Amino acid sequence: MLAAFAPRVAAVALAALPIVACWSGSTSIPTPAPVATTTLLTRLGADTLAVEQYTRTTTHMVGTLVTRLPATRIARYTIDLARSGAPVKVDLSVRDGSGAPLPGGLQSLSVRFGRDSAVLTGHRSASDTTRAFVVRGPVLPALAMSFGLYELALARMSLLGRDSVEFASVPIGLATRQATPQAVRVVGRDSVRVTVNGSPLFVRHDGHGGIVAVDGAHTTFKVLVTRIDSLDVEPIAHAWSQREQGGTPAGPASTRDTVQATVGSAHLWIDYGRPALRGRDVWVNGVLGDTLWRTGANAATQFRTDVDLVVGGATVPAGTYTLWTATTPSGYQLAINRQVGQWGTVYDSKRDLVRVPLRESSVAAPVERFTIDVEQGNPTASLNLTWGTKRLSVPLSAK
Repeated sequence: MLAAFAPRVAAVALAALPIVACWSGSTSIPTPAPVATTTLLTRLGADTLAVEQYTRTTTHMVGTLVTRLPATRIARYTIDLARSGAPVKVDLSVRDGSGAPLPGGLQSLSVRFGRDSAVLTGHRSASDTTRAFVVRGPVLPALAMSFGLYELALARMSLLGRDSVEFASVPIGLATRQATPQAVRVVGRDSVRVTVNGSPLFVRHDGHGGIVAVDGAHTTFKVLVTRIDSLDVEPIAHAWSQREQGGTPAGPASTRDTVQATVGSAHLWIDYGRPALRGRDVWVNGVLGDTLWRTGANAATQFRTDVDLVVGGATVPAGTYTLWTATTPSGYQLAINRQVGQWGTVYDSKRDLVRVPLRESSVAAPVERFTIDVEQGNPTASLNLTWGTKRLSVPLSAK
């Protein structure tokens, strides 16, 4: 369905990449103007993950968001706005790719924002569930894979006459227990920076409050978003749904896997996330653009041994660690860190046990999903990290 305009989308994406440049001048956001229909395309590498289409006025924002990870979903939202630009009410419904209600799931969700509170009500066919919590500061509704909602932040900042605002981000979901601080700052004539879990997300607008592009290359989700010509999103959802029914679902962005191996007298266990290439050259500027990589995806990669090891010539006592891949001028290193159980962006270099060099080699056939394996050898085994056509290895043995 999207193949017909893929070349045009690629051209737009390339033009939109340099979102932020060195610039100094007025940091004010122009007065927002009502926007006709806007369509945003979200891509991860060569794959389209979502299409969002919406209309925003000074009092309402109405949109449809079609996503396909791990399965196709159609979300429709309506947001009522006060004169100040503050959200007052959000109504959300989610259906499967064919437009049918989700079996056993919520039929719809409503959120009401008070002066310092949010009340969420989930509507099921049998009963409703309500939850309330305190919200302080300017509210910014959030929906997974929706980037159009950042237009509400731009409009609010313009009406407040401020170039930096810390919003109270409220995910529109019944599992939400509290708001999360999210800083938005003007960084250029047509650009703002949104801090997402400590990482910068850059949003470029058209000078009238309409989003042109979003660059998530420096975040953990790595997506690029571009504004495209209007299209009918419903057939896209149906096409994705039919592909899934035909046995070709998109699946999760990153699967989780476990490796168990015996090296000498040592029993090893590795738990890690497996991101996919999706047409990307993942080894540019480090790994996925990061000079320190979590060696996988999502939660930090866990490594456990019940016997002392020698890894790359360094002693690693029995215990549980996390594994990180560092890029240095002389090559790649494996960092073995004592902190465990954390999300993969939480890293404290002071808790490194050791860093050892990784040997780089090539594989003949590209490996689509990042893979960790333990290769038996004599006298030492090898811990291998393989992705694309590159393999990084380090020898290990029981001490």
